[in-house]
Amino acid sequence: MSKLSNCLRMIELLQARGKMKISELAGELEVKERMVRVYRDELEKAGIYIEGEQGRGGGYSLSRASFFPTKNMAGGELEALIFAVKQLSAKDTVYSEAAQVALDKLRAVQRTEEEKDRYIHFVQRSRPNDEQSDDHKKYVQLQSALTGRYKVKLAYTSATSSEERTVRPYGFVYYNEFFYCAAFCELRQQLRTFKLSRIERLEPLQERYEIPQSFDIREEWSGLGIMRDEPMRVKLLISPPFARSVPESVWGENQSIQHHKDGSILFQAAMNGKQSIKKWILSMGAAVRVLEPAELQAELVEEYKNMLASYSFS
Repeated sequence: MSKLSNCLRMIELLQARGKMKISELAGELEVKERMVRVYRDELEKAGIYIEGEQGRGGGYSLSRASFFPTKNMAGGELEALIFAVKQLSAKDTVYSEAAQVALDKLRAVQRTEEEKDRYIHFVQRSRPNDEQSDDHKKYVQLQSALTGRYKVKLAYTSATSSEERTVRPYGFVYYNEFFYCAAFCELRQQLRTFKLSRIERLEPLQERYEIPQSFDIREEWSGLGIMRDEPMRVKLLISPPFARSVPESVWGENQSIQHHKDGSILFQAAMNGKQSIKKWILSMGAAVRVLEPAELQAELVEEYKNMLASYSFS
């Protein structure tokens, strides 16, 4: 690569990973350590200042005096901003177009973000209750590990067991109000999904890994086992007040809504994940009636019977 190409690549590396040792930069750029110092001097001539810190834990980092505006943000602020903009964009609100423009501008400044669509996928358009968990903190830690390609040791509690595992984060899926990390599990030697709310603790490691060039979370998520059911064509008669709020979101593929004079709506869509569909329908109480499919209707009738039986009347 040319000197200019290596200088630009060095900026990208420092923006994406923060502080890096000269030996690490030399390894990534495939040059001798002496050349890394040459690149630093060339960048400073152009007004891009790189700070050097000696001793254990030292290394090079982009100065806050750099012309890159994202470097004036504290650690985690850019990730939090991109996270929030992605959520707003996914909700398909009146602000979604403006949110997408803002996200494009952020990516123009930090080129590394251009690849994140390959690693972060929002499946359902709803908002998590951040007050109930520290999932955002875990997300930021895992996202940082993904960006730097560092392995992570985590203590994970599944429905049946609690184990420590070393994983290689590949991407994220946001589904049914929860974030999942898609990662290669070294214990199971295969790609697995880890629900962030079930991660008890995590520790970034110094070991590095590579993600296959062919990996794209948008193509892989449906086969990761998060939604184990086949798509279901759902037909619902929904009354106010939910008849007013349901049309504000996209709940499934090929969604169609007919508005009736009495204020009710006929909702139809192809939806995935039977349990999440049932949860959503139950949340609307008596304001919804399942018309199709008959299987879902029967299961919900049984669910209501069990709920009624749990109350004792005298």
